[in-house]
Amino acid sequence: MQVPPREFQELHSFMDALEPGGPPRAAFFRRAAKGLNRPGGRLTVMDASFNPMTVAHEAMLNRASETCRAGEALLMLSHANVDKPIYGASLAQRLAMLDHYAKPCSNVSVAGCSHARFVDKASALRPLYPESTRLYFVVGYDTLLRIFDSRYYANLEHELTALFGGAHVIAANRDNIDPEAMRRLAKSPEYAAFSDRIHFIRLDCAHSRISSTQVRALRKKGVPARHLVPSRIADAMDALDLYRV
Repeated sequence: MQVPPREFQELHSFMDALEPGGPPRAAFFRRAAKGLNRPGGRLTVMDASFNPMTVAHEAMLNRASETCRAGEALLMLSHANVDKPIYGASLAQRLAMLDHYAKPCSNVSVAGCSHARFVDKASALRPLYPESTRLYFVVGYDTLLRIFDSRYYANLEHELTALFGGAHVIAANRDNIDPEAMRRLAKSPEYAAFSDRIHFIRLDCAHSRISSTQVRALRKKGVPARHLVPSRIADAMDALDLYRV
């Protein structure tokens, strides 16, 4: 994988154009050749920091897509994040990795988004897809908690109603949090009104413990981390010389 300086400038410009100053906006960087093109299709959306994408991300996306019978999967990188500053790989480098991953996949798109909250992501995605496209956001347990955290809303009930009025959430277990504990959480009062829009998938123990932090730590030590990331992501990390000392 080679990214010429001119193309890297285009990657930077693409993400810079999605600053969160105005209304929520999303844009395709790579559109799937066999993506959704008719009303009423199902789209799985994984929006994460991807610093880098791991085999756990891939397993979550594949399992979620099978569960909801999605016709297209979207990897989305947001300009802003509600909790994490930009460190490790730049947004342009993360976008380059995602693009390299999706390039041979006929039903995987890559997009950027201006805003961090899921209610804004849902709003930004609707103009990009046919009418009545069903959105399924694929998240981990910690992100599910953030979706219901009042700190991120001016009016929690109103904005959650807007989010779940047009989208579903598929949540995966992480490490020692199993799906049964997540189901109990979904029955608690603040979640109950939207329980029919929250679905759960189980990752095996090996995948549920993998994190991008592990990958960065191993790379920094000079230890191979190819087993923790998809092969095309590993090739991109090497080509971009990422997460080295």
